[in-house]
Formats: sequence, C-alpha cells, structure tokens
Amino acid sequence: MGFPSDLVCSLYLPQIASALAAYSSFVRADARLRVHAHEPLRRRRLAVLLRLPLVVPHYVVLSVWALLVAPAVAVAWLALLIEGRLPNWLHRFLAAFVRYQGQVAAWFDLLSARYPDPLHTVDHPFRIEIPERPRQKRLVTLFRLPLALPAIVLGSVLTVVLSTVAIPAWFAGVIFGRTTAGLQELGTFCLRYQLEVQAYVMLLTPAYPRLAPAEVTTTEPE
Repeated sequence: MGFPSDLVCSLYLPQIASALAAYSSFVRADARLRVHAHEPLRRRRLAVLLRLPLVVPHYVVLSVWALLVAPAVAVAWLALLIEGRLPNWLHRFLAAFVRYQGQVAAWFDLLSARYPDPLHTVDHPFRIEIPERPRQKRLVTLFRLPLALPAIVLGSVLTVVLSTVAIPAWFAGVIFGRTTAGLQELGTFCLRYQLEVQAYVMLLTPAYPRLAPAEVTTTEPE
C-alpha cells in the first residue's frame, strides 16, 4: 500500500483494535448491516470497458442526494438523543441512500453485473440489508463521530484495497468476460466493511463496524 498507508496503519491499528474490543458489547446479530451478493462471475465486456462514463449519471444522483443526507443525519442525531430511535421516514431515506451508494460502488468496482437503480435498491441482486430501526444508546450517539474515527481510518485503507482489486477485475472482465471468485470475495469484504462504517456514522445502526461479517453470501459461480 506504500509508506503513507503503512504509517497510518501502524499509528491507528492499536486504536482500532481497542475500539472494537470496547464496543463489541453493543453489537447484536440483528443490528448489523449484511451484504448478500448473489452475483454471477460473468461480465459484459462492453459494459466493463465503458464503466467510467456509464457510472457518471449515478455519481451525479449521489451528489445531489448527499446534499439532503447531510442535514438528515443532523436531524437523525437529534432524534436519537431525544427518542433513542429513528423515525420511520428518516430511517428509510438514509437506508435507501446507503444501499444505492453501495450498489453503485459494487457495480463500478466490478462486484456486480447489475446496473444500479436508485428506485429499486431493495430488489437489487447485490442486496444490502440494513436493520430496522434498532434502539440506540444516547451516550454512544452523542459521541458517535469520535468513536467512529478508528473505523473510518480502517475503512479508508480498505477503500485503497478495493480500488486495487478493481484493476485486475477490469482487465479480466475485458479479456475473459468474467471476474474471479477471489477478486469478488475480497472486493465484497472491503465494500461490506465500508458500508458498515457508513451505516454506523449515519446513525442507522448501533453496531460498531467489524471485520468479521455478520453474514455474507458471496458469488454464486456459474
């Protein structure tokens, strides 16, 4: 990963480990984000070749949506401090954003063959399951951002890994019309952790992000 990334890891991994140990008691099996990646390995060569221009409309949608997400997270933070639980409408709005962003990333990084659709995130084969409005501790909510910093650092490292994995997957898709199970599993692992971090920061779950998945179904080989 290079010297800067190695330096970051050496500085923050002890904090990451201690944070995961300290907050593992907050993690319940039904309160964690899950990824069910029922995806074939085959990829359309033309869609792989034109990945970058084809993903641009989705990044435009995400950029506009993100402008609404920022104040929504602030409202969610206040709602959790008062009620200890998100309102239904706010949970649906934030969960849809996380699912869509994850499916766009999965498609762009060649983990998914299905083109993303912001109106049908629940029915996408790269299924991202977000827990239904769990109750959350007010004290943890109050200090959510500083508590999330170690996980954010680790997530940024895995972002580099995911981008690196996408390079051989792109060449494999163009040349052979398919990716490999190993690249698919590693990429899904990295993306799943990033989504857990995002769900935790956006107050969708009280479960602290963990490297070990709650439940991940990966590629179904053809």
